[in-house]
Amino acid sequence: MKLFPRTLTTLTATLLAVSPALAMDKRQADAICASWKLECPGGATASGGPADPSGTLECRLQRKGRVVRHGPSVTCADGEGQSWGDFKEGKKQGRHVALNSDGSWSEEDFADNKLEGRSVEYDAKGQLLSETFFQGGKRHGPSRTYARGVLTSEESWEKGRKVKRPTAKTRAQSP
Repeated sequence: MKLFPRTLTTLTATLLAVSPALAMDKRQADAICASWKLECPGGATASGGPADPSGTLECRLQRKGRVVRHGPSVTCADGEGQSWGDFKEGKKQGRHVALNSDGSWSEEDFADNKLEGRSVEYDAKGQLLSETFFQGGKRHGPSRTYARGVLTSEESWEKGRKVKRPTAKTRAQSP
């Protein structure tokens, strides 16, 4: 029986650890922006709102003598969500989404304030522009760029260092 390479196993475990189902979506962010109401986890209170010049509504928590983000955070413009994500005791956690004025957007997954898992960028039409995988805040796995839906470049990374992909000849020689 052949085992999967360690990188593939680690990448799969990372992707399963950050559940997109738990992340806020555009519809939910827009609803928060329309109502300016945000449900915060126990002990945290909502701050910001329509009077805030940044347009940000977020949950904050008093922790060790300072105030930190804790729970959902949404930045609004014209009654719609422009960026959103969750924080845990001041650190980014889970899926963070940012919409750009040209209609393009990015999605990044975080664990303990470090990029973890898949990070992607899309154009205004929803076509994938780039896809990079991270582990512990460092590139780890494939990093790909696209133009008009076609793969234009691909690199391989291991723990933040670019590595050469095995050629057909070296793959044939390996056990």
